[in-house]
Amino acid sequence: MPDTKHNANPGAGAELDPPVGEGAEQNGSREARHEKRILTVLSYDLVGSTALLGKLDIEDFEALISAFQRAAKQVVSSCSGTMRAEAGDGGIAVFPTRMGDKDAASLAIRCGLGIIEACRRVAAENGRSDLHVRVGVATSITLILKGDPVSAPDNETGAAFAMAVRLQAMARPDSVFVSDETRRLARRSHVFSNCGVHALKGFAQPERVWQALRHKREVDRFFAFGRLAGPLINRTSELALIQRCWDDAVSGHGHVILIEGEAGVGKSRLLHEVRRRTRLQRNKLLFFQCMPSNSHSSLHPLRQALQSELGQSGHAMTAQRAAEIFAAQDVRDGEVVDVFSFLLGLEGAPAELKELDPGAIRARANAAVRTALHAMCAGGPVILVVEDIHWIDLTSRQLLGELARTVPDCPALLIATTRPGSSDRLDVEHERIALAPLDHADTRRAIETLWPPGLGNVAPELVDLVERVTGGVPFFIEEVCQWLAENETLETGRLPKGASPSRISVLESVLGARLESLGPARDVARAAAAAGNRFSPALLERLLPEFDRPEIAEALEALTEAGFVVRSRPSDPPLYGFRHALIQETIYADTLRKHRQDLHRRLYASASSDRHLAGWLTTAALAEHAERGGLLEQAICAFVGAGVESSSRSAIPEARALLEHAIDLCRQVAEPGRHDELQLSAMVALGPILTAAEGPNSTYARKLYEGGVEIARRRPSAERAKWFPIYWGWWFTGSIVDGERAQAVVNDLRDVDDPEVRLQAKHCLWAVEFNRGSHDGCIAAVDAALPLYDAGQGNANATRFGGHDARVCALAHRALSEWFIGHAASALRSMAEARAWARQTGHVSSITHACINEAMLHCYRRDFAALRGVIADLRELTERHQLPSLAVSAQIFEGWCDGNACRLDEGKAKMREGLGLHGEVQTPEDEPVYCAMLAELLARSGEIDEAHALLRSAVEQAETGGSRYWLAELHRRTALLFLQAGADPGLAAAAFERSLATAATQQAVPLLIGAYETLNETRVAPELLRLYVDRVRSAEASVEPGAPLIVNPEPSLWG
Repeated sequence: MPDTKHNANPGAGAELDPPVGEGAEQNGSREARHEKRILTVLSYDLVGSTALLGKLDIEDFEALISAFQRAAKQVVSSCSGTMRAEAGDGGIAVFPTRMGDKDAASLAIRCGLGIIEACRRVAAENGRSDLHVRVGVATSITLILKGDPVSAPDNETGAAFAMAVRLQAMARPDSVFVSDETRRLARRSHVFSNCGVHALKGFAQPERVWQALRHKREVDRFFAFGRLAGPLINRTSELALIQRCWDDAVSGHGHVILIEGEAGVGKSRLLHEVRRRTRLQRNKLLFFQCMPSNSHSSLHPLRQALQSELGQSGHAMTAQRAAEIFAAQDVRDGEVVDVFSFLLGLEGAPAELKELDPGAIRARANAAVRTALHAMCAGGPVILVVEDIHWIDLTSRQLLGELARTVPDCPALLIATTRPGSSDRLDVEHERIALAPLDHADTRRAIETLWPPGLGNVAPELVDLVERVTGGVPFFIEEVCQWLAENETLETGRLPKGASPSRISVLESVLGARLESLGPARDVARAAAAAGNRFSPALLERLLPEFDRPEIAEALEALTEAGFVVRSRPSDPPLYGFRHALIQETIYADTLRKHRQDLHRRLYASASSDRHLAGWLTTAALAEHAERGGLLEQAICAFVGAGVESSSRSAIPEARALLEHAIDLCRQVAEPGRHDELQLSAMVALGPILTAAEGPNSTYARKLYEGGVEIARRRPSAERAKWFPIYWGWWFTGSIVDGERAQAVVNDLRDVDDPEVRLQAKHCLWAVEFNRGSHDGCIAAVDAALPLYDAGQGNANATRFGGHDARVCALAHRALSEWFIGHAASALRSMAEARAWARQTGHVSSITHACINEAMLHCYRRDFAALRGVIADLRELTERHQLPSLAVSAQIFEGWCDGNACRLDEGKAKMREGLGLHGEVQTPEDEPVYCAMLAELLARSGEIDEAHALLRSAVEQAETGGSRYWLAELHRRTALLFLQAGADPGLAAAAFERSLATAATQQAVPLLIGAYETLNETRVAPELLRLYVDRVRSAEASVEPGAPLIVNPEPSLWG
């Protein structure tokens, strides 16, 4: 016979204590410590460890085995198992008897698969390709003799120990073999392959053996570890449509189906039938559930699905764990994992993605969806289900749309469900199924099918009653029938009267009556309903301090047996959810408002202080609990925090909604000082989101910042450093040449001690001075600001103020202004310093800021060779970081270079297209330069009218608040166009005069010299030559030696 006994202490003696009933001389207390339980046992052992020892030095072998054993024991612990023996390169573990039999079996299999993965990691870390492990899992009735709590361990005797060892011995390398009983218990949580019937040494009867392949997805809210009570009644046409779509999908032509119907009409039941009918053909089925409490939490259906796979609600999901889960679904592309890890805010997500603009992130996310779908479909047809999209968050909705657009090209079927009125959330072509309530005949069939057979035939008057009050909604029929079956006295008078009572009132009455019979479980159900559609016993203990742990466990067992809640996954501790969203909604609505508020307050206080208590709750969900609990200030702070979190992951729509709601809540804060402080904190977070989404000219953003400055100015002056982002936004959303606002920012913050705030105030000033054409003022502002710069603080604030590092911006602007004052050599040195510092920060937006400014400097100097070098850098950055705005700038610069390299038509085409896109993706301050560049090429090909229109637009933009630093050059080019067109020479002379006057006022040395030289060539206004000769000679004398202002002078049209 095999060894079927195991002692919890491996060093203890091997003798078995007398079985129950023997040894009458023993006292009764010893017998009372015996009990029989179903126990699941896991055995693991390395393959070929003896041969491995022959290959390795003994110390290396010991180190390798120790590393494997540490990893294996860590997996056992993470799956709630307990090590019972460890022998060299193997071990035995048991799984908690305090859990349900199905949960213990599922966790043991999960552990076995985890040990195989751990072995692979250890092998990879040690450079071994010959390290493999076998695992066996078995379940049996086990006799447990409780040892003395202090001095003796438990003894466990059962066939599972020996069978697990036998299964492990016959398992293939890197596989988990399980007994038939283990597979029976875990069949709903894992996928198995039949390995046939085998005779196991020491066992009289042959055993059917199974290989555990992988963990199943949680396919719906009532199937896994739950029950399917309701029948499928007459959905023939709907199933026929789905079958046709599925047949097409199997042949490679995917479909999208939207199932629409009111709550309880049977959407989930129909999905269950689809799953059943397709199980032999499909490669994968993935399920995503939207929830009402998470409609503002970005990607919450994906987050919940990943957490379900993780199996430990209190443990944080990491990028590494996400990668493992994606790989289990055949998605191994690192870019896909990186993007979704970033969007979910997981630990270990690539930090560099934070530097990309939301549009680039959105493009990467869409590409990740396409890549993931194609990868999953490579192994065969796939079904994807997204339930309750009326509760979907905005980011998930966008990606669902991309998924729907991709499905037709894949062997895939995408099914979404929704309640009426939300079909617009799937804005792509799709098949639509409108589920209606059951008709008269089908309602009667459903009632007769659901009626418990042990109670005899259902009375005709009860059939009439159920039909009348449920209106043919299957879920309502099920609940009413269940209540009537449980209600011995048939108190039908408790149901609402009337010919057509509200279905919700019927459900309230029925659920209330059913809950009343459960006693204390009623209070637990109400607390669970306040928690939402996911809750744990530990959370309920915090919500119901008057209940102890056994009472809550007993109540949950009663609620589960009654069909109100289900175990959502096999975990320790367990996690529960309501069987149907309507149950949660109805119980919640029926709970007194004051009691609901108390429950929400307790939940917020407990879960916010201990985020592991309810790890599935996002910050946004916690904020909603605070709001529902009447904790107004805490709710505002939480909504602001949730908005900032969403923004950091480029979930801009969710961030905006959360922060706007926070501002709305501020109106309810009575104390003026606290109201101002909370509102400003929300404005600080919302402003950059608005300017990123709508641009600096956003009317909404401008009004927000104007209101914010008004509030900030009435706060104590000591707080002004805290609210500097409001001042920055106020300046940023004003005119870019609004020196008055920039100076007001500097004046308001003059007495602030914070060097970073004073630096950023100067940041406003140097940008304004440059755009106004005040280049000495720009250089002075930069020189005053740089000593205030702190590298650490600057890098942290790069995304808050202008989207780039302040020192990079300062050096780049100084370089440009130095060129304007005639110091080309200094300009090149400052720009090189800006590029070097940008690279040192590693901040992508700062690197691109330096590149764009360097390109502009080369444009000013007409240095085509140097410009092409920067164009190459811009294209590399575009490709690496998916930055569409850089691609547009690179195209404009390249078109100008091509046009000046005898490829005029090609250059003009590139520039026209680039300028057409520029306004969509870039701010306008560089546009006058681009317009002048294209006008130059147009003039060269004789397209005078188009060139004139372009320059008129650029001049108007510059003179009404745009970038005036290039105004002198725009007037010079306008003068040339008049001459080229043969217009009145007086028009050209007037344009030359505007050019010279502007350049002289701005002390723009290269522009003054250039306008004068062009005027001298044309001789259209000799009096202007005499008027400006002295100023031009002075400008020429101020030119710094060492580098030319213009590298490639423009060819003269007059020879």
